Amino acid sequence: MTVKSKASLSFYFCFVSEAIKVKQKILIGAGSKSDKAAFYQRLQGFLNPQHEYFFTFLCLDYFQEPVLAHSEHDENSSSQIIKRMEFEMEVELISTQANRNIDVFKAQLTPPSLHGLTKVADLLIIDSEVYEEYGRQRIGEIIEEVNCPVFILPNCKQVSRLILVHDPNEHSINMVKHFLKLAHQDLTKLPLSVLFAFPDDDEQTENEKFFVEYLKMSFPNLGLQLMIQEPIDELMINLNADLGKAIIMVGQKLGVEILNYSNSTTVFTLRSPLFIHKS
Repeated sequence: MTVKSKASLSFYFCFVSEAIKVKQKILIGAGSKSDKAAFYQRLQGFLNPQHEYFFTFLCLDYFQEPVLAHSEHDENSSSQIIKRMEFEMEVELISTQANRNIDVFKAQLTPPSLHGLTKVADLLIIDSEVYEEYGRQRIGEIIEEVNCPVFILPNCKQVSRLILVHDPNEHSINMVKHFLKLAHQDLTKLPLSVLFAFPDDDEQTENEKFFVEYLKMSFPNLGLQLMIQEPIDELMINLNADLGKAIIMVGQKLGVEILNYSNSTTVFTLRSPLFIHKS
């Protein structure tokens, strides 16, 4: 092969690679008190760098709480308007500094608008500070309305493993496909622990064999574990010392259960990244 043909071939592959670059819409849910610049930088480590992203920030402070008109001269209304303006200015600064496709949703965030926004989005990433500040009810309401996967991201220093709770009724295969489409390739190199319930019948046993074979294609360091207790309890036992160091992958039902988790000795605080698939 001549130097010229090699150069032409190299140009061709570069052109094709650029032409087929995947474009994805990512919603970023944050609060007015969130460090939005730091959160934006943090989430970059979890997204596939080969894709082209279009980010939209959502202010979750006033979800379902309408802002009063300027003419009403209400003290709370004025405070809300100022906070929303500050939120928008912070996002504009991030967009300028990063030179990326970043904007902010300036209208009132209501259940219908969130429902519509997430229909066209690939992922909603939520700053866990919103959970810490507003609690389980706010996040639960948001998860109920969205139509895309949700990734709740805390300020974790290092992720060393993945934990997937398999639920055949919540389409675990689709959850994994979504995760692989969005996640940084380095995450697939981490150990993946898959928690299984005992199969109900032969058909489910066969399907789970296919599921495991599919996982082996992308996750070379794969471990399987049969759940004896309830999924939420098995998950907490598995997290143990790895709380804050593991990405948890679950369906919607268990995801909400995790956010609400408490027992006589433990109250769960969101320290581990939580990927919730919407079936």
